[in-house]
Amino acid sequence: MMNVNAHGRKWRRTAVAAVVVGTLLFGAWGAAAPQSAQAAGEAAIMDRNTITVAGQGELEVAPDIAYVDIVTESKADTAAQAQKRNAAAFDKAKQVLTKYGIADTQVKTTDFSVNPVYKYAENSEPKVVGYEARHAVRVTYRDLAKLGNLVDAVAGADATRVQQIQFDIEKRDAFESQVLEKAVKHAASKAGALAKAANRQVGPALAIVESGADWQTVRVMNEKLSMMNVSAADAAGSAPQGGQVKLRAQVQVLFEMK
Repeated sequence: MMNVNAHGRKWRRTAVAAVVVGTLLFGAWGAAAPQSAQAAGEAAIMDRNTITVAGQGELEVAPDIAYVDIVTESKADTAAQAQKRNAAAFDKAKQVLTKYGIADTQVKTTDFSVNPVYKYAENSEPKVVGYEARHAVRVTYRDLAKLGNLVDAVAGADATRVQQIQFDIEKRDAFESQVLEKAVKHAASKAGALAKAANRQVGPALAIVESGADWQTVRVMNEKLSMMNVSAADAAGSAPQGGQVKLRAQVQVLFEMK
């Protein structure tokens, strides 16, 4: 009997505690609910009164610098002979560069190697038949009016060829600012058109995010350069053209809409 009453008192205490805890939890949730609803309402109003658009800007600029990739290659029976021949050939190419006012600081080695040359035959192991030395450099050149003459002179040196020319802009900061401005103006124009179509007016920009920018430099590859590297007897000289360097930028803009 005593056990039953004790058990009953224990159950009643548990039930009362559950009611108290439930009341506290309900009260806390009830106090927080209006605040969450208010925040959600403000977010919904914000969504109805803003517009997000993407803008793109493009700019074409005449190049003011060229990077000329020059390669000197020589073959011989031994690695030492190939390297010695290539050093002599590169020295002649270097004399041409010096003649055109190119300092050592404007010449950067991009590859230097001496490798065996193999002869392959069916059903037999490859056989070393000689060695090839290779020295590749990148030359920074700013006098674009004389670039064609430089290409012809370098290509005329022993064992030397111009592999590629890359035209570029040396200082990009000012042009990057211009193309970003064009991208934002493009976004504003799109936002204005969309707001007008919805019988609304576009307001100030609330947030701007740059979503990408890239340069499209101009490259003249070895195949085209080979066609330009004709002798002076056949033509007045090479005239590689830089064309226009293109810059693009993309932005995402959040506008207020009235």
